This record gives sequence, structure tokens and C-alpha cells, in this order.
Amino acid sequence: MKMKSIAFAVAAAATLSAYGQQVLPVAGDEDHAAITETNEQRDARMAWWRDAKFGMFIHYGLYSGLAGEFKGVQGGSEWIQTNLGIDTETYAEEALPLFKPAPGCTDVWAELAKKAGCKYMVMTSKHHDGFALFDTPTSDYTSAKHHGRDLVKEFTDSARKQGMRVGLYHSVIDWHHPAYDNTICPDLCYPVNQAKMLKERGIPRDHATYQTYLHTQVRELMTKYGQIDVMWWDYSQGAASGERGWKAPALMDMCREINPGVIMNNRLYAFSGFDTSRDGVQLDLRCGDYTTPEKRIPEKGYPGIDWESCMTVGDKWGYNRYDLRYKTPSMVIRQLEECSAKGGNLLLNINPKADGSIPRPVVNVFTVVGKWMEVNGSAIYGSEPTYAVHMPEGWMCSRSGADLNIFAPSLGITLQTTIQLSIPLNGLQVPAEGVQVEVLGQPDTVVPATVNGEAIELSIPAKAWAGAVEYMPVIRLKGVVR
Repeated sequence: MKMKSIAFAVAAAATLSAYGQQVLPVAGDEDHAAITETNEQRDARMAWWRDAKFGMFIHYGLYSGLAGEFKGVQGGSEWIQTNLGIDTETYAEEALPLFKPAPGCTDVWAELAKKAGCKYMVMTSKHHDGFALFDTPTSDYTSAKHHGRDLVKEFTDSARKQGMRVGLYHSVIDWHHPAYDNTICPDLCYPVNQAKMLKERGIPRDHATYQTYLHTQVRELMTKYGQIDVMWWDYSQGAASGERGWKAPALMDMCREINPGVIMNNRLYAFSGFDTSRDGVQLDLRCGDYTTPEKRIPEKGYPGIDWESCMTVGDKWGYNRYDLRYKTPSMVIRQLEECSAKGGNLLLNINPKADGSIPRPVVNVFTVVGKWMEVNGSAIYGSEPTYAVHMPEGWMCSRSGADLNIFAPSLGITLQTTIQLSIPLNGLQVPAEGVQVEVLGQPDTVVPATVNGEAIELSIPAKAWAGAVEYMPVIRLKGVVR
């Protein structure tokens, strides 16, 4: 059988916790709430989230019924109202009758999350169009008023039934509320005909009134639905940020007072998940607990910083009938491996249709990922990055305690060669009983290992790929990390 040689260096994994570099500022100021917890308290609060690694994102709302089209004109998904400049009355007249959540749809979402191996779920409680998926006396623009459904209640009940931690996405911008003042940041998205309508009717902007509305709704979300584990804010830009935009310090203090264990992202402050110039900038924990690169995984991760990459399976967040470019299960598994290897989480989106059903290709991806996680989840859950490890292109690794998990590339079923890996010791230890190697889920696949001078030599047979889910094997070296 042919032999293919790939050499790479594996340095000793740092003994310091992957999150040991966190810096906890304690002083507050006009734009930030003070941080009073200790490092130990923060680590305890963040522990479940850091171990979880994999969550489900759910984008569902009035835009789901439009399915990417408004009166015959294509305009995107959850941004269709502002993309086409539609005022809120015209938008609602068209979208409200099309939004038809079927009984039990949230149960289906939670069952799929469980099957996929997710540990937490985050659903849109209110997106930018201002339509709330919960029952609130602050507004008639809700699923409860128009459809008799408190979908946040249904979602939180369904998620907990499947053992999921519960998260809520909440938009701080609002294209529906007349007092919301987008002119604080003119570049912030806003439907042009909504602004025109308010001006023609002489309706004044009063952002303080909107801030009270925002805080009142968030207080309801924090108090009516049990423990909320994650608040996923979206989003800030320019001057529409922090204290001026949302009275963010008081908003964060309120959430923590009601739910002391809540974990929040940093999008109450001007952060763009697409801005690579922010990569490597230390996270100010007064702005949130973690940072959120969007539709991308940072090249080197964020050492010492908690982060979560939010990803779509297709191109769009909300349902769009024209969105047909779906990722394969292998692509998503690779993203999950990469987030884990770099010390982050993956929040993978589903985009239900008007009736709450999930597009078949999205179900397929989550189902196959779940089959892979049944075999390889121990290399993902609770794993830590090994920043000192240098892998060749296409290869990644993480550590689980003293074990080294090697994420092999998806070379496909046509692979007919044995892969020879030469791993320099560089501080890795060789157990007294020798190097023990296993391919997860394949007890009959033997990977010979020898120590030759300063290197560990592995010969990984083609069988490892042929026997793996989606041809994505995980090779584990037992007890080699100090």
C-alpha cells in the first residue's frame, strides 16, 4: 500500500487554562457598568458555555413568511423591510397573514438540536423589524396579539424539555417603534419609507421613550420565562452604542440582577462581527462576556478571550426560498472542529419557514453533524485549544485533559493511501506504556505508533476515513499532553 508522508510539529500544550489570560476590569464609567465578580466567579459562570462548544441559532419572524420576496420583488430575508425601504404599516399588512407558526414547531427545533449534539439554543425574541415573538403589554405588534402564540414561552419550554440551555436574541434597533431614533447614527440601517412616513405625519423621535420601551421588554424577558442563560444582543454602530444608544450599563445590570448567571455578548457596543481589524483586540468585559465573529472563524482564534462564531447553513439568516447554496455536513463539521481547536464555540443557524418547519437541507446537515458528534463529541465538548501546536494545512487539534485530539482533513472515500504523520515531541510526553492511539468510534482500526528519536511516528490507514461519518475521523493520542 502506498505511503504518504505529512510531517508537522506539535509543541507542548500550555498548562495555563485557555482562558487564563482574561483581564477583568472592575471600574465602571459613564458608558460602562462596573465588573464586580472575581476571576474565579467568572470562570464558574462561564464554565457550562465554554464546555458546550455547539449551539443552535434560530431566526424566525414575520420575514419568514415573506420568504425573501415582497409583492414579487426579491429583497433578502430578515433585512427585507429596510433593503426595500418599506414602511412598517405596508410591511405588516403583507407579512402578518403569511406568518403561520404551526403547533409544536418549537418542539421540532429542540428535538433537532438535541439530535445534532447542541447544548444550547438561541432564538430571536425580536428582530430589527420590531415584531415581538412574546406576549407583552408594551406593544400590539406581537405574535401573541396577532396569532395567539407566545413563541418565546413555547421555545423556552421546548428547549428545557430537551435539556438545552436557553438563550434569547434581542434586537436593540427597531424599525417599527415610532420613537426609535436611528438618526443618532445615520449609517445604521433603517427603512427609508418609514422615516418618510414619520416625517409626513409629524411624529417626533424620542429616543428616551424608546429606551424605556427596550428596557421594559427586556425586563419581561428576564422575568417571565425562567432562567435565561444567554442574552444575544444585536446590534450597535457608531454613536448608537453603549449608554447613548441603549443605556447599556443599566440594561446589563438589570439582566445580571434578575439572572445572575446570564451570559451576554458584546453587541450593545459598537462591534462588527465582520470587522477583521478587531481580531486580536482584547475584549473589554464591561461590554460583554464574549465576542461574536459573524459568518467567519478568526484565523488564529482569540487566545485568552471567550468567543463564538455564528454561522448559517445557507447564505441567509432568515428563510428565503431563493437561498439554495447550502453547506455540506462535512463543511459544518470542519467549522465545529476549527472553533473547538481555536478555543471558541459554534452557533449554527436554522431558518424556519412561515409555519415553523425547517428546510430539509438544514435538517440534513444538523442530523449528519449529530451522527458525527455521537462518535466524536468527546473531542469537542470541554476541549481546550493547544495554541503551541503547529499543524500542516488542513489539520487541527485540541486537547481533552492529557489527550491530544487530531482532526484529520476530509480526504474522501477515494483515499487509498496510508497517511504517515511524524510528530516531533517538543515537550510532549511518552507514557511509560508507550503511545496509545485510537480512532474515535473505530476500535478495530489500528494506528501503529512508534517513538523514533525526538518524534512520534503514526501510520493512519485509509480505513480510518472509510469508517468515519462524512469521512471525518478523529485520531486521539492518549496521555501525551503534560
